[in-house]
Amino acid sequence: MTTPITRENIDSLLNSGKIEIAMGGGKWWRIRRNGATKHWKRDATRIYVPFKMGLKEWGNLTEWDFDNNPGNALNPNLFRVTGESEV
Repeated sequence: MTTPITRENIDSLLNSGKIEIAMGGGKWWRIRRNGATKHWKRDATRIYVPFKMGLKEWGNLTEWDFDNNPGNALNPNLFRVTGESEV
């Protein structure tokens, strides 16, 4: 069983370097933090998590990445916890 990546555990997983993102050709790249996770006081549903991968690639995760999937977790086809295989 794979661990879902949620708003509650994303900071601890990123800090420990355990999140990977799916790349073309079936490869997985480890992502790492590229700044502080931002939360909003007036709207607790908003979140912004910047990340980088490889040498020159970067991206970010927002509330849309969490809310558009079942269980308010990141899409398991695109993101996974390092060392957990898909079954």
